[in-house]
Amino acid sequence: MTNSEKMTSLYTLGRWDTEDPEEGNPPHNFSNARGLLSKVSTLGDGTARDTCGWSESKHISSTDITNSLIRNGIYRASTPRGTCTLFKTLYTNACRSDCAYCVNSARNKKLYSYTPHEVADIFHTLLVKGMADGLFLSSAMGRDPETTMDAMIQSVEILRREYAFRGYVHLKILPGASRYQVERAVQLADRVSLNLEEPNAARLGEVCSVKNFNTDILRRQSWVTSLSSNLPSGQVTQLIVGAADETDEEILNRMHCLYSESHMRRVYYSAFKPVPDTRFQFRNATSSWRERRLYQVDWLHRVYHYPIDEIHDALVDDFLPNADPKITLARLYINKPVEVNEATEEELLKVPGIGPGSAKKIIETRRKRERIRSIKQLVKMGVTIGRAQPFLKIDGSHQSTLKNWF
Repeated sequence: MTNSEKMTSLYTLGRWDTEDPEEGNPPHNFSNARGLLSKVSTLGDGTARDTCGWSESKHISSTDITNSLIRNGIYRASTPRGTCTLFKTLYTNACRSDCAYCVNSARNKKLYSYTPHEVADIFHTLLVKGMADGLFLSSAMGRDPETTMDAMIQSVEILRREYAFRGYVHLKILPGASRYQVERAVQLADRVSLNLEEPNAARLGEVCSVKNFNTDILRRQSWVTSLSSNLPSGQVTQLIVGAADETDEEILNRMHCLYSESHMRRVYYSAFKPVPDTRFQFRNATSSWRERRLYQVDWLHRVYHYPIDEIHDALVDDFLPNADPKITLARLYINKPVEVNEATEEELLKVPGIGPGSAKKIIETRRKRERIRSIKQLVKMGVTIGRAQPFLKIDGSHQSTLKNWF
């Protein structure tokens, strides 16, 4: 294999893991970065200045290579440390697991692996050249999870020790990793994650015969929880939505447990898409709107602190309909318009179009003994009037049309 093939393949496979994209900002344009990329540390046998097969003599298009790199390996992300450019990759795509929908279980794929020094050298070169300032390191299981986890930890140890890197690292913990490895990962990384993939043991059993839901995953997550005081950016996880015919009710129940018991920082949801040469290659893809609705109810529970019992009332036959869940719940629970000059912060947050920021501004205005008398005041506070209007009363008045508010 050539070094360029290895890099491109592992960058592409890294897309299966999730980090927050920075809203509104496309990736940097590195279309003229062929000379820069030629200096990236090699993926092969510890050669310090390998050109990765991207030299002029190879007649490889600079645009094609850099577009592939940006699309699959380097991207802007919003992390707990702030916005940064992440170098995101798998350590290896070799996997002993048999997840029915995962690209790493696909038949007839080429197998690639880094060494710990390759990961560290490549990232350090990208860091020096200003192409990345954070690392997201994931992996398939490899020959066995402990051996692969050791190599991933060594990669970060080299970065921290030899390159004195103190920036952002998100490190995946593999199912079945040892207690010591979990502890070491927490010591080295800003954030760690171990993907649940499915909401319970029965559903995971439908897609994978190798992983034990309670032992390999939940137990390791509980170890991270016990060590979370040493983890600056906390623990996150991810669910694949629609792969095993699980209901949204099952997902919501697991979400509630993750936030209330495991103190999970974030739960990510990824709509299932069939991958060629996997067992589930002929299953229908999950609609993207289902993923979006799950993110919306997650926000209601995690940020607005909606009780899980209330959120369940948005379900229809155990699934979320394709409708804004906050509006659905407002219609169920708001029996009369909410007076903005009297409502508590909790009551204001139940109104569609009012978020934590605008609710606090409303409360602060009232603390100054100022009454809110016009809709223009609410607009300046960040209230989305089109969503909030049917549920609001302002200074004793409730209007059915927006024009009567001005």
